[in-house]
Amino acid sequence: MTAQEPLIDLALAQRFLTCARCASFRQAARSLNIPTAELRKQLAQLEGRLGSPLFVYRENALRLTLKGQRLQALLLARFGDVQPHVGTLPQPLLRLAVEDSLMHDLLARDLLDFMRKHPAMQLEVIPLTGEPTRQADVMVWLADADRPRPSPGFAMTTPQRLARIDFSPHMAKRYCRGNRLPRRLADLSDFMLVQGRTNAPVAAFEPWNRLVKQRQRAVTQVHSQAWVREWVRHSACVGLLPDYISHLDTNLLALTPLFSEPMQRLAWLSTAPLTAGQPHVQALVALVRKAFEDRRDWFEKVTEQDA
Repeated sequence: MTAQEPLIDLALAQRFLTCARCASFRQAARSLNIPTAELRKQLAQLEGRLGSPLFVYRENALRLTLKGQRLQALLLARFGDVQPHVGTLPQPLLRLAVEDSLMHDLLARDLLDFMRKHPAMQLEVIPLTGEPTRQADVMVWLADADRPRPSPGFAMTTPQRLARIDFSPHMAKRYCRGNRLPRRLADLSDFMLVQGRTNAPVAAFEPWNRLVKQRQRAVTQVHSQAWVREWVRHSACVGLLPDYISHLDTNLLALTPLFSEPMQRLAWLSTAPLTAGQPHVQALVALVRKAFEDRRDWFEKVTEQDA
């Protein structure tokens, strides 16, 4: 092949050079914002036309063959270092406001996969510790069962109930063998309590919060539910966590008989009316709904009484 042979246009040159630079078909496809299968098919067709492989896997990395190195030098001389952003359109900003604990426990993995499939998208994740206070394209939050819907100062579509979540004190199984398992509230005097700061203003947690307030010693305050979970896992203490947490960590045990009063919250989903019909917003809504539906047995069933 010589520089005069018009076998490769600018678009194909960009794709080949991006693969060479990234040393990964998948990473190059993300950078180019195209499916990996489409990229590999085009490069395989190019290799067929040239009659020789251009890439080879060596030491767990994608490397150029000698033919590939020669082609890279030729295309760099012809087109220069063509970057993937050339000719692409700017992507709109997609805003997701989500309860921090729900993101950490239920949505993070699915959202990462979503972004891998839409690598050119601009995503802003807005952490929530209560009801939404400003409009986002997609909003996922927790509310007490007796106040299921927020009354924000902005428009939103009719909220959809996702699940009812029960909360209980938890401790690590390795710290409650034999007679060490607390079976009544008085037994907790022998244990340190860990309190998430976001729990204090939640009315539904009043039975637990009342216990914490009565304590004059052996209480650790942490900034998030994720840290409550870590504290419970690694020390002989008791903290309030959602009952579904045992599905994520089988080493945690719910101390459900301790409180006679239920501690429940409802998970809700809503969208901004002006962007609700956009494909990426609809895809994100579908992701959230599927994440909850796939874990339906983790939650209490929402009844008409919760409406």
